[in-house]
Amino acid sequence: MTVRRVVLCSLLIILSVVLEATVLAPLDFPGATPSLVLVTVAALAFAFGPVTGCASGFAAGLLLDLAPPATGTLGISALILTLVGYALGRVFDSDSRPLVFTTVLTAGAAAIAILASAALGGLLGNPRIVWSDVPVMVLTGALYAAILALPIIPLVNRLSRAFVPEAFPR
Repeated sequence: MTVRRVVLCSLLIILSVVLEATVLAPLDFPGATPSLVLVTVAALAFAFGPVTGCASGFAAGLLLDLAPPATGTLGISALILTLVGYALGRVFDSDSRPLVFTTVLTAGAAAIAILASAALGGLLGNPRIVWSDVPVMVLTGALYAAILALPIIPLVNRLSRAFVPEAFPR
């Protein structure tokens, strides 16, 4: 990875973790809290591919696991976002990335991430997992991710093309 790509990914990840932990988490959303971090990782994976998506997902997940109030098991978010970043980065080989398709993929990844987080938390004995709430969390998390993906994916795509032009040959 180039230095510019690392700087851009780091800034976007830190910004998304800080915004999610300080602005979105305290708000009382019905169902799940919108996952700005997951959408940012998805946008970086769509822009730069599976390796950057995987590295960004791990870094973002680890920061999210360490951000106060860190109540869950350390590493669950890092594992899930690493897999999400890799999988979404593998989806596209060409430069054709229709926004509708990327939005649907991001919403699906958010739903799977919430389900995987609940399953891993349940297996590791997290007492905060309430299985009757999981279906509502999956649906609302996917909806929030789709809404956030509409402006964030094009914004990250534009930023990546402007800040790291060597990654996008013409």
